[in-house]
Amino acid sequence: MKRRYDYDVLRVCSMFGVIYLHIASGALRSLNYPVLWNASNIFACIATPAVPLFFMMSGALLLQEEKTADLKYLFQKRIPKVLVPLLTYSFLFLLYSAIRNNTAGALEGLSRLLNTPVSVPYWFLYALIPMYLLSPMLKKMCDGLSDAHWRYMISLWIFLTLGLYTVRSFVPPQYELIVTEHWTLNINMVGGYLGYFLLGAYLERWETLPSRKTLATVVGFMLLLSIVGTRWDTYTRMYYSDRFTNYLTCFTMVLASAIFLLAKSCLREKEETGKILPLLSGISFAVYLIHPLAIGLGEKLWTYFTGTLGPGTILQQAFFFLAVSLFCVLAAVILASIPGICYLFTGQNYHSASKSCNLKALFSPRKKPR
Repeated sequence: MKRRYDYDVLRVCSMFGVIYLHIASGALRSLNYPVLWNASNIFACIATPAVPLFFMMSGALLLQEEKTADLKYLFQKRIPKVLVPLLTYSFLFLLYSAIRNNTAGALEGLSRLLNTPVSVPYWFLYALIPMYLLSPMLKKMCDGLSDAHWRYMISLWIFLTLGLYTVRSFVPPQYELIVTEHWTLNINMVGGYLGYFLLGAYLERWETLPSRKTLATVVGFMLLLSIVGTRWDTYTRMYYSDRFTNYLTCFTMVLASAIFLLAKSCLREKEETGKILPLLSGISFAVYLIHPLAIGLGEKLWTYFTGTLGPGTILQQAFFFLAVSLFCVLAAVILASIPGICYLFTGQNYHSASKSCNLKALFSPRKKPR
Protein backbone atom coordinates (compact mmCIF):
# COMPACT_ATOMS: atom_id res chain seq x y z
CA MET A 1 0.00 0.00 0.00
CA LYS A 2 1.29 3.45 -0.94
CA ARG A 3 2.49 5.61 1.95
CA ARG A 4 0.09 8.30 3.04
CA TYR A 5 1.80 11.53 3.99
CA ASP A 6 -1.21 12.69 6.02
CA TYR A 7 -1.25 9.45 8.03
CA ASP A 8 2.50 9.64 8.65
CA VAL A 9 2.13 13.18 10.01
CA LEU A 10 -0.87 12.25 12.17
CA ARG A 11 0.87 9.12 13.45
CA VAL A 12 4.02 10.99 14.47
CA CYS A 13 2.12 13.86 16.10
CA SER A 14 -0.10 11.37 17.96
CA MET A 15 2.96 9.42 19.10
CA PHE A 16 4.47 12.50 20.75
CA GLY A 17 1.01 13.53 21.99
CA VAL A 18 0.61 10.26 23.90
CA ILE A 19 4.03 10.70 25.51
CA TYR A 20 3.13 14.22 26.60
CA LEU A 21 -0.24 13.18 28.02
CA HIS A 22 1.37 10.63 30.33
CA ILE A 23 4.13 13.03 31.36
CA ALA A 24 1.68 15.84 32.10
CA SER A 25 -0.78 13.68 34.05
CA GLY A 26 0.95 14.36 37.37
CA ALA A 27 1.02 18.13 36.84
CA LEU A 28 -2.65 18.18 35.84
CA ARG A 29 -3.67 16.45 39.06
CA SER A 30 -1.95 19.00 41.27
CA LEU A 31 -3.12 22.58 41.57
CA ASN A 32 -0.07 23.62 43.58
CA TYR A 33 1.72 24.99 40.50
CA PRO A 34 -0.89 27.09 38.63
CA VAL A 35 1.47 28.28 35.87
CA LEU A 36 2.57 24.73 35.08
CA TRP A 37 -1.02 23.49 35.38
CA ASN A 38 -2.34 26.00 32.86
CA ALA A 39 0.44 25.23 30.37
CA SER A 40 -0.07 21.50 30.85
CA ASN A 41 -3.80 21.92 30.32
CA ILE A 42 -3.28 23.70 27.00
CA PHE A 43 -0.86 21.13 25.61
CA ALA A 44 -2.83 18.18 27.02
CA CYS A 45 -5.98 19.41 25.28
CA ILE A 46 -4.03 19.67 22.02
CA ALA A 47 -2.70 16.12 22.53
CA THR A 48 -6.05 14.61 23.60
CA PRO A 49 -7.09 13.43 20.08
CA ALA A 50 -3.91 11.32 19.80
CA VAL A 51 -5.41 8.00 20.89
CA PRO A 52 -8.71 8.43 18.97
CA LEU A 53 -6.64 9.26 15.88
CA PHE A 54 -4.65 6.04 16.30
CA PHE A 55 -7.92 4.08 16.35
CA MET A 56 -9.26 6.04 13.37
CA MET A 57 -6.16 5.48 11.24
CA SER A 58 -6.21 1.77 12.07
CA GLY A 59 -9.81 1.50 10.92
CA ALA A 60 -9.25 3.61 7.81
CA LEU A 61 -6.29 1.49 6.70
CA LEU A 62 -7.53 -1.97 7.67
CA LEU A 63 -11.06 -1.67 6.33
CA GLN A 64 -9.90 -0.59 2.88
CA GLU A 65 -7.24 -3.32 2.56
CA GLU A 66 -8.33 -6.53 0.83
CA LYS A 67 -6.08 -8.73 3.00
CA THR A 68 -8.10 -7.74 6.07
CA ALA A 69 -10.83 -10.23 5.15
CA ASP A 70 -8.30 -13.09 5.01
CA LEU A 71 -8.47 -15.07 8.27
CA LYS A 72 -5.15 -16.78 7.60
CA TYR A 73 -3.44 -13.40 7.19
CA LEU A 74 -5.10 -12.14 10.37
CA PHE A 75 -3.72 -14.91 12.58
CA GLN A 76 -0.37 -15.36 10.86
CA LYS A 77 0.57 -11.72 10.33
CA ARG A 78 -1.69 -9.07 11.82
CA ILE A 79 -2.42 -10.34 15.35
CA PRO A 80 1.19 -11.43 16.07
CA LYS A 81 2.50 -7.98 15.02
CA VAL A 82 0.61 -6.47 17.98
CA LEU A 83 0.45 -9.36 20.43
CA VAL A 84 4.12 -10.41 20.38
CA PRO A 85 5.55 -6.96 21.24
CA LEU A 86 2.79 -6.43 23.85
CA LEU A 87 3.78 -9.68 25.57
CA THR A 88 7.49 -8.83 25.28
CA TYR A 89 7.13 -5.50 27.06
CA SER A 90 4.63 -6.91 29.56
CA PHE A 91 7.10 -9.59 30.62
CA LEU A 92 9.84 -6.95 30.88
CA PHE A 93 7.62 -5.02 33.29
CA LEU A 94 6.95 -8.16 35.32
CA LEU A 95 10.64 -9.14 35.34
CA TYR A 96 11.58 -5.66 36.54
CA SER A 97 8.98 -5.96 39.31
CA ALA A 98 10.36 -9.35 40.37
CA ILE A 99 13.96 -8.05 40.40
CA ARG A 100 12.84 -5.25 42.73
CA ASN A 101 11.89 -7.96 45.25
CA ASN A 102 8.22 -7.71 44.40
CA THR A 103 7.83 -11.31 43.29
CA ALA A 104 4.27 -11.55 44.63
CA GLY A 105 3.26 -8.46 42.66
CA ALA A 106 4.89 -9.85 39.51
CA LEU A 107 3.07 -13.17 39.87
CA GLU A 108 -0.23 -11.36 40.46
CA GLY A 109 0.37 -9.24 37.37
CA LEU A 110 1.11 -12.37 35.35
CA SER A 111 -2.07 -14.08 36.57
CA ARG A 112 -4.16 -11.03 35.59
CA LEU A 113 -2.42 -10.39 32.27
CA LEU A 114 -5.41 -11.48 30.20
CA ASN A 115 -7.65 -8.68 31.51
CA THR A 116 -5.33 -6.16 33.17
CA PRO A 117 -2.38 -4.48 31.41
CA VAL A 118 0.88 -4.30 33.37
CA SER A 119 1.08 -0.60 32.50
CA VAL A 120 -1.92 1.72 32.19
CA PRO A 121 -1.07 3.03 28.67
CA TYR A 122 -1.24 -0.51 27.31
CA TRP A 123 -5.04 -0.44 27.63
CA PHE A 124 -4.99 0.86 24.05
CA LEU A 125 -3.71 -2.48 22.78
CA TYR A 126 -6.25 -4.39 24.88
CA ALA A 127 -8.90 -2.49 22.91
CA LEU A 128 -7.11 -2.70 19.54
CA ILE A 129 -6.60 -6.48 19.48
CA PRO A 130 -10.37 -7.23 19.71
CA MET A 131 -10.87 -4.79 16.82
CA TYR A 132 -8.32 -6.77 14.82
CA LEU A 133 -10.18 -9.97 15.67
CA LEU A 134 -13.42 -8.42 14.42
CA SER A 135 -11.81 -6.80 11.36
CA PRO A 136 -12.44 -9.64 8.83
CA MET A 137 -16.19 -9.49 9.50
CA LEU A 138 -16.15 -5.70 9.65
CA LYS A 139 -14.37 -5.61 6.30
CA LYS A 140 -16.99 -7.83 4.67
CA MET A 141 -19.79 -5.83 6.30
CA CYS A 142 -18.42 -2.41 5.44
CA ASP A 143 -17.77 -3.29 1.80
CA GLY A 144 -21.50 -3.84 1.38
CA LEU A 145 -22.77 -0.80 3.25
CA SER A 146 -24.49 2.00 1.43
CA ASP A 147 -23.82 5.61 2.44
CA ALA A 148 -27.12 5.63 4.31
CA HIS A 149 -26.16 2.55 6.30
CA TRP A 150 -22.74 4.00 7.07
CA ARG A 151 -24.38 7.15 8.44
CA TYR A 152 -26.84 5.05 10.45
CA MET A 153 -24.07 2.93 11.99
CA ILE A 154 -21.94 5.93 12.98
CA SER A 155 -25.01 7.77 14.28
CA LEU A 156 -25.88 4.89 16.61
CA TRP A 157 -22.41 5.13 18.16
CA ILE A 158 -22.48 8.93 18.40
CA PHE A 159 -25.92 9.14 20.02
CA LEU A 160 -26.06 5.97 22.13
CA THR A 161 -22.45 5.86 23.30
CA LEU A 162 -20.80 9.28 23.05
CA GLY A 163 -23.97 11.31 23.36
CA LEU A 164 -25.30 9.57 26.44
CA TYR A 165 -21.85 9.52 28.06
CA THR A 166 -21.38 13.26 27.43
CA VAL A 167 -24.79 14.23 28.78
CA ARG A 168 -24.47 11.83 31.73
CA SER A 169 -21.19 13.42 32.80
CA PHE A 170 -22.88 16.83 33.17
CA VAL A 171 -26.18 15.98 34.88
CA PRO A 172 -26.48 15.82 38.70
CA PRO A 173 -25.98 12.30 40.12
CA GLN A 174 -29.66 11.88 40.99
CA TYR A 175 -30.59 12.27 37.29
CA GLU A 176 -27.89 10.02 35.77
CA LEU A 177 -30.26 7.06 35.37
CA ILE A 178 -32.42 9.14 33.05
CA VAL A 179 -29.59 9.19 30.50
CA THR A 180 -28.13 5.75 31.24
CA GLU A 181 -28.92 2.96 28.79
CA HIS A 182 -29.99 -0.44 30.09
CA TRP A 183 -27.12 -2.93 30.22
CA THR A 184 -28.81 -5.15 27.64
CA LEU A 185 -28.44 -2.39 25.02
CA ASN A 186 -25.05 -3.81 24.10
CA ILE A 187 -24.04 -1.40 21.33
CA ASN A 188 -21.12 -0.08 23.39
CA MET A 189 -18.68 -2.68 21.98
CA VAL A 190 -14.97 -2.68 22.85
CA GLY A 191 -15.50 0.01 25.44
CA GLY A 192 -16.97 2.34 22.84
CA TYR A 193 -13.64 2.67 21.01
CA LEU A 194 -14.74 0.48 18.13
CA GLY A 195 -16.72 3.52 17.01
CA TYR A 196 -13.48 5.43 16.34
CA PHE A 197 -12.20 2.46 14.31
CA LEU A 198 -15.32 2.60 12.14
CA LEU A 199 -15.37 6.41 12.10
CA GLY A 200 -11.90 6.47 10.55
CA ALA A 201 -13.04 4.11 7.78
CA TYR A 202 -16.16 6.21 7.22
CA LEU A 203 -14.30 9.52 6.98
CA GLU A 204 -11.72 7.93 4.68
CA ARG A 205 -14.56 7.31 2.20
CA TRP A 206 -15.35 11.01 1.97
CA GLU A 207 -14.32 12.49 -1.36
CA THR A 208 -15.93 15.90 -0.93
CA LEU A 209 -14.52 17.50 2.21
CA PRO A 210 -15.54 20.64 4.10
CA SER A 211 -13.38 23.65 3.31
CA ARG A 212 -10.05 23.89 5.09
CA LYS A 213 -11.19 27.14 6.69
CA THR A 214 -14.25 25.41 8.13
CA LEU A 215 -12.22 22.49 9.44
CA ALA A 216 -9.58 24.77 10.94
CA THR A 217 -12.32 26.82 12.62
CA VAL A 218 -13.85 23.67 14.13
CA VAL A 219 -10.43 22.53 15.39
CA GLY A 220 -9.74 25.94 16.92
CA PHE A 221 -13.17 26.21 18.55
CA MET A 222 -13.08 22.69 20.00
CA LEU A 223 -9.57 23.23 21.37
CA LEU A 224 -10.62 26.50 22.97
CA LEU A 225 -13.72 24.84 24.44
CA SER A 226 -11.62 21.99 25.87
CA ILE A 227 -8.97 24.28 27.33
CA VAL A 228 -11.38 26.80 28.88
CA GLY A 229 -13.91 24.16 29.90
CA THR A 230 -11.32 21.96 31.60
CA ARG A 231 -9.85 24.93 33.47
CA TRP A 232 -13.26 26.13 34.62
CA ASP A 233 -14.40 22.64 35.62
CA THR A 234 -11.18 21.76 37.43
CA TYR A 235 -10.98 24.97 39.44
CA THR A 236 -14.69 24.75 40.27
CA ARG A 237 -14.34 21.22 41.61
CA MET A 238 -10.76 21.71 42.89
CA TYR A 239 -9.65 18.43 41.29
CA TYR A 240 -8.83 17.56 37.70
CA SER A 241 -11.88 17.04 35.48
CA ASP A 242 -11.86 15.33 32.09
CA ARG A 243 -15.46 16.04 31.17
CA PHE A 244 -14.29 18.01 28.12
CA THR A 245 -11.38 15.75 27.14
CA ASN A 246 -12.48 12.19 27.81
CA TYR A 247 -12.12 10.06 24.67
CA LEU A 248 -15.78 9.04 24.83
CA THR A 249 -17.19 12.56 24.77
CA CYS A 250 -18.63 14.25 21.72
CA PHE A 251 -16.10 17.06 22.22
CA THR A 252 -13.11 14.80 21.57
CA MET A 253 -14.83 12.99 18.71
CA VAL A 254 -15.56 16.25 16.88
CA LEU A 255 -12.01 17.52 17.45
CA ALA A 256 -10.40 14.28 16.28
CA SER A 257 -12.67 14.10 13.22
CA ALA A 258 -11.88 17.68 12.20
CA ILE A 259 -8.13 17.09 12.58
CA PHE A 260 -8.37 13.84 10.58
CA LEU A 261 -10.21 15.56 7.73
CA LEU A 262 -7.99 18.66 7.82
CA ALA A 263 -4.87 16.49 7.49
CA LYS A 264 -6.52 14.60 4.65
CA SER A 265 -7.42 17.83 2.89
CA CYS A 266 -4.02 19.48 3.28
CA LEU A 267 -1.61 16.56 3.04
CA ARG A 268 -3.32 13.71 1.16
CA GLU A 269 -1.60 14.41 -2.18
CA LYS A 270 1.79 15.39 -0.78
CA GLU A 271 4.70 13.08 -1.63
CA GLU A 272 7.25 12.14 1.03
CA THR A 273 10.78 13.03 -0.08
CA GLY A 274 12.78 12.66 3.14
CA LYS A 275 13.62 9.84 5.53
CA ILE A 276 12.86 11.28 8.96
CA LEU A 277 9.05 11.30 8.77
CA PRO A 278 8.75 7.69 7.49
CA LEU A 279 11.27 6.60 10.16
CA LEU A 280 9.32 8.24 12.99
CA SER A 281 6.04 6.93 11.62
CA GLY A 282 7.46 3.43 11.31
CA ILE A 283 8.66 3.28 14.92
CA SER A 284 5.52 4.89 16.42
CA PHE A 285 4.19 1.54 17.69
CA ALA A 286 7.51 0.67 19.33
CA VAL A 287 7.70 4.14 20.89
CA TYR A 288 4.18 3.67 22.27
CA LEU A 289 5.31 0.45 23.94
CA ILE A 290 8.59 1.89 25.23
CA HIS A 291 7.34 5.20 26.62
CA PRO A 292 5.85 3.91 29.94
CA LEU A 293 9.22 2.33 30.77
CA ALA A 294 11.04 5.50 29.73
CA ILE A 295 8.79 7.75 31.82
CA GLY A 296 9.14 5.48 34.85
CA LEU A 297 12.93 5.42 34.53
CA GLY A 298 13.03 9.16 33.90
CA GLU A 299 10.98 9.92 37.00
CA LYS A 300 13.32 7.83 39.17
CA LEU A 301 16.39 9.59 37.76
CA TRP A 302 14.69 12.97 38.19
CA THR A 303 13.95 12.26 41.84
CA TYR A 304 17.47 10.94 42.43
CA PHE A 305 19.22 14.00 40.95
CA THR A 306 16.80 16.78 41.97
CA GLY A 307 15.14 15.44 45.12
CA THR A 308 11.69 16.31 43.75
CA LEU A 309 8.98 13.98 42.47
CA GLY A 310 8.76 15.56 39.03
CA PRO A 311 9.09 18.72 36.91
CA GLY A 312 7.74 21.79 38.70
CA THR A 313 8.11 24.40 35.97
CA ILE A 314 7.23 24.68 32.29
CA LEU A 315 10.90 24.53 31.25
CA GLN A 316 11.54 21.49 33.42
CA GLN A 317 8.53 19.71 31.96
CA ALA A 318 9.61 20.60 28.42
CA PHE A 319 13.11 19.25 29.12
CA PHE A 320 11.68 16.04 30.61
CA PHE A 321 9.35 15.57 27.63
CA LEU A 322 12.15 16.08 25.11
CA ALA A 323 14.50 13.76 27.00
CA VAL A 324 11.91 10.96 27.25
CA SER A 325 10.88 11.39 23.61
CA LEU A 326 14.48 11.29 22.40
CA PHE A 327 15.20 8.19 24.49
CA CYS A 328 12.12 6.41 23.11
CA VAL A 329 12.96 7.26 19.51
CA LEU A 330 16.60 6.20 19.83
CA ALA A 331 15.67 2.98 21.66
CA ALA A 332 13.04 2.10 19.05
CA VAL A 333 15.42 2.76 16.14
CA ILE A 334 18.18 0.68 17.75
CA LEU A 335 15.81 -2.20 18.53
CA ALA A 336 14.52 -2.10 14.94
CA SER A 337 18.14 -2.35 13.73
CA ILE A 338 18.92 -5.67 15.45
CA PRO A 339 17.79 -8.61 13.27
CA GLY A 340 17.35 -11.14 16.06
CA ILE A 341 15.05 -9.06 18.26
CA CYS A 342 13.53 -6.53 15.87
CA TYR A 343 10.19 -8.34 15.64
CA LEU A 344 9.92 -8.96 19.39
CA PHE A 345 10.19 -5.26 20.25
CA THR A 346 8.68 -3.51 17.22
CA GLY A 347 6.25 -5.94 15.59
CA GLN A 348 8.17 -5.62 12.31
CA ASN A 349 10.60 -8.06 10.76
CA TYR A 350 14.08 -6.74 10.09
CA HIS A 351 13.59 -6.69 6.31
CA SER A 352 10.48 -4.53 6.62
CA ALA A 353 12.08 -2.19 9.17
CA SER A 354 15.10 -1.76 6.89
CA LYS A 355 12.89 -0.12 4.29
CA SER A 356 12.06 2.92 6.40
CA CYS A 357 12.57 2.83 10.16
CA ASN A 358 15.95 1.59 11.33
CA LEU A 359 19.59 2.63 11.04
CA LYS A 360 20.04 0.79 7.77
CA ALA A 361 17.11 2.68 6.24
CA LEU A 362 18.32 5.99 7.67
CA PHE A 363 21.89 5.79 6.35
CA SER A 364 21.46 3.83 3.13
CA PRO A 365 21.52 5.82 -0.14
CA ARG A 366 18.08 6.83 -1.30
CA LYS A 367 16.98 4.99 -4.42
CA LYS A 368 16.28 7.23 -7.39
CA PRO A 369 12.80 6.82 -8.86
CA ARG A 370 12.76 5.25 -12.31
